[in-house]
Amino acid sequence: MSSHDVRDLLDLPGDAPRPAKKQKIAAPRPVLKGLAREVQNLSGDNPIAIVPEVTVFKKRRFATRKPAAKWELKPFKNSARDEDSLILRHWRRKTEAPPAPVAEDGIGEPSAPQPVSEIEDSTFAKFNVRVQTPKYDDEQYNTKLWSEDWSREETDYLMDLVQEYDLRWPVIWDRYEYEPPTPQMDVDVAASAIIPAQKVRTMEEMKARYYSIAATMMKLNKPPELMNAAEFSLLELMHQFNPNQEAARKKFAEAAFHRTKEEAREEESLLLELKRILARSEKLTQERRELYSRLEAPHSQGNIGVYTSSQGLQQLLQQLMTADKTKKRRSLMGADGMSPAGPSNLHQQGSFDRRDSTNRESISGPSGNNNKKGPSQGISERRQLTADEEKVYGVKHLDRITSSGPAFRHEKISKPITSKSSIQQQKIGNVLTELRISQRLRMPTEEVGKQFEILLQNINGLLDQRKLADKLAGEINIAKAVKAEREKKGRAERGEPEPGDEDGDGASSVHKRSASVMSGVSDKSTKRQKK
Repeated sequence: MSSHDVRDLLDLPGDAPRPAKKQKIAAPRPVLKGLAREVQNLSGDNPIAIVPEVTVFKKRRFATRKPAAKWELKPFKNSARDEDSLILRHWRRKTEAPPAPVAEDGIGEPSAPQPVSEIEDSTFAKFNVRVQTPKYDDEQYNTKLWSEDWSREETDYLMDLVQEYDLRWPVIWDRYEYEPPTPQMDVDVAASAIIPAQKVRTMEEMKARYYSIAATMMKLNKPPELMNAAEFSLLELMHQFNPNQEAARKKFAEAAFHRTKEEAREEESLLLELKRILARSEKLTQERRELYSRLEAPHSQGNIGVYTSSQGLQQLLQQLMTADKTKKRRSLMGADGMSPAGPSNLHQQGSFDRRDSTNRESISGPSGNNNKKGPSQGISERRQLTADEEKVYGVKHLDRITSSGPAFRHEKISKPITSKSSIQQQKIGNVLTELRISQRLRMPTEEVGKQFEILLQNINGLLDQRKLADKLAGEINIAKAVKAEREKKGRAERGEPEPGDEDGDGASSVHKRSASVMSGVSDKSTKRQKK
């Protein structure tokens, strides 16, 4: 519905002409500088009367009545240059001389002659820091610094280059152009003379020569006992310089710089593999350390001395078996104190083998369930170990337990030694020490125990044979002595001279020996008769 329809319904006249908008006849306001916009809006259409502004210039300030400073152009030189020919000039404030004092009569004293001012040095000359190179004289060079490969002139030339180029070795090596001096001789002799060739010095050779001279002069000027930490470390650093190692390092760096992308990737893969190997070796070392700590005797709070013998271990076994029976009886009994499996199960329970852990778990596992939450699960079957695995893990199946009960393996190994007498133990210990074998094995495995038992049997057999050999040697000596005594008596009866009369001492010693042996034999025979 349009506005015309609305007017027709209300009986209103047609569209009346709209009144024209009132046009603004006000002129634009002049922009007044120096007044805020809010102040200008307050005035409305009436303009604000502006007071003419009087321009006032700032007066010149004369805080001090000093005259202007005077400047002069002064010459200066740079001490960093070796020659003094270059003289430059710059502006400097002129220093005025104080006025001459006036005498009492009013006549001034004659002024003294002004000294000639020297050319000042540059302000940047203090930044010209020179390297302190070692200084030496002829006596020090001949006694301490002389070298077959370096002459005195070449050494001085090297020191001058070091002083000039401030120990910048690449620049020194680039500027090094030493030529040996040509000897003065006649023309005819000079034509046939051999001129020494110029040596090509490497940077490492220059460094080694300079560091050796610097370290030697440093020790001569100040003993190492009086040096501080920084000086002593510098001395050790110069002594440890190795030119061959430095050349190898540069060669390796140059080869690494010229390597290809494939070589870089291969080197990176090798480094990763090396890190992996090192990490694996560290892990293996840690596991080995833990294994050694477990093999050692654990630190117990209680007294474990009663369990170190076989009787103590048997008593411990009986206690463990009693506790196992009690625990098994509780698991087989139900909530009302009766066994759910009946008397037949109890009969079977008493006849099973206690050493079979598989049967123990299969019986105690389902019987402990009261069948309240569903059917009982089947008996869990364990994987049986193969013969090789039993050999690796040291599993043994015994038909019966001996009367002595369980024992430690190292006790079983050391029992053949401890059962012997102290003298036999000492002899066995000497043989093991000679073979570099400890009496207490560090890793007493089954195989090691068997080999050790075989070794002990061989040692015992060796000792028995040695004992028998000593006994036979003693009997042989006794028989020889008896024979010699009989021969002596026979010669005495026949009146024959003794074969050892010229050596009286020897004969007397043989006689004494034979008499002592015979007396020993007679004593033994009398003892046997008494027995």
